[in-house]
Amino acid sequence: MYKKIIGTSLIAASLFFAGCGDDSTNCRFDVQSDLDQGNFDAAINALDGSCKDSYTASDRYFNLASAYMGKSGYSAIDVVSMVLDTQDSNGSAFASLTKSVSQKKKNDTLELLSKAKNYFLLAAQPTLNAQNVTSAICNHSNDDTRIANSCFYVGFVQTFQATTTISYLTKDIDQLVDSIDNSANTDTPIDMKASLDALAWATGSTQLKNGSTITAKSIKIKNKAYKQLEVLQNGETFYRLANTLAPSLRGSTLVTDGYCDSNGEKSGCLGIENSDGSIDLTNANAAQCYACPVEIDNNATTVSNLLVDSLNSGTSVLSEVTNNDTDVRDSIDEFVQDITDDSNAKAGSVTITVEQVINYLNK
Repeated sequence: MYKKIIGTSLIAASLFFAGCGDDSTNCRFDVQSDLDQGNFDAAINALDGSCKDSYTASDRYFNLASAYMGKSGYSAIDVVSMVLDTQDSNGSAFASLTKSVSQKKKNDTLELLSKAKNYFLLAAQPTLNAQNVTSAICNHSNDDTRIANSCFYVGFVQTFQATTTISYLTKDIDQLVDSIDNSANTDTPIDMKASLDALAWATGSTQLKNGSTITAKSIKIKNKAYKQLEVLQNGETFYRLANTLAPSLRGSTLVTDGYCDSNGEKSGCLGIENSDGSIDLTNANAAQCYACPVEIDNNATTVSNLLVDSLNSGTSVLSEVTNNDTDVRDSIDEFVQDITDDSNAKAGSVTITVEQVINYLNK
């Protein structure tokens, strides 16, 4: 079944790589060659430029989606094989996927995955505006091969968005995975404890499972309003960032990467972080620095949206389009069972909550 699924994925992709009309043959060949060789920028430039008219709208969007997905660090084959390989892991399948994904993460992976998702959705319905497309297109069974193949990758992209987000919450994914798998009673990394308590506080929970003390203050970074969270965990101080709605049901921490000043400049904040992710308060610059938001389409991105909403949507989509591919479906169900701690849970039939994700990562 493993080879069958991989083969089906390749065939599905190749159908979209084929355009129509003899005049476009060179363009299609060159773009396909760039995709095969990992020259993703060249493929994107051609698809947005000289080769734009060599494809139908749906074909061009699918190729663009494939290019952005490849540029993010994951090829079409990577995403399928990485999910299926988790079945061979001795511990949590979802933790195993998180570890594999983190090893391929790049600085702009989340933004590139977002672009890939939007283009896959446009490949399914080219008449929709990219800014208004939602994954509702994929929330039902559809016999249209074009839609099914596009949604197949939408599900993977969203699942990978969720696992990539986890890698921004701790500096030690290996220790996190060991703690989830209860390897030699390994403890959750201290910076992950800070991240999870900050997320719980921001989303309105009064129970911080790791006992952190959180102090919030209003700040602005590049003229955008946020709340800086100073998280005191086991005697160490961590900086996290939340949206202005925190703490509330609509609140959340934000995905951050490194530290910056109020102008968004990182250079003056280098060296304020200790090896365990805590802040070196003896550094004179620490008082002027904040956790720096990761932006997608010029907007800061909430952890709850990428970690929970994307995971729910991604696993639900895959459950819809992989009914006949039992290996993929079983892997996706296992992810949901790991996170919900329910051996009977099925993707698409349960909604994963923020609290369940926090409990899972706190293992």
